Amino acid sequence: MNLSTLPVLIDTRKTAEFRRWENGLHDVAAAAIDARIKHLQHGKRGDWRPVGEGVCELRFLQTGPGWRVYFHETNLGTLILLLLGGTKSSQRRDIKQAQAILRDLKVRQAAIRQAAASPSTGARKK
Repeated sequence: MNLSTLPVLIDTRKTAEFRRWENGLHDVAAAAIDARIKHLQHGKRGDWRPVGEGVCELRFLQTGPGWRVYFHETNLGTLILLLLGGTKSSQRRDIKQAQAILRDLKVRQAAIRQAAASPSTGARKK
């Protein structure tokens, strides 16, 4: 089998906020959202739109109360961060929360990079 013909899967990571929301879903909703995430991993976004500050919204119009999944794609299309989920009725609040989660993740990532780039403060000079 030629490895170059294998489909490349996009890695997905879930925030704690997304996991909490996901754990509260009933079985039918959880299955529909899981199937949609699998499509997303294959680069098939379906019904989606950008909602600002690097956050995008997957829409589920045929199932449930208008489920939404908020995500951010990074690393040149190789990683998708699943930030939060919600419904049409909580959409405005969820978008603001997803944007805040992404901002916080970026601040933490920058702090980690800065710490890795700075010399250790605990080391003795010779």
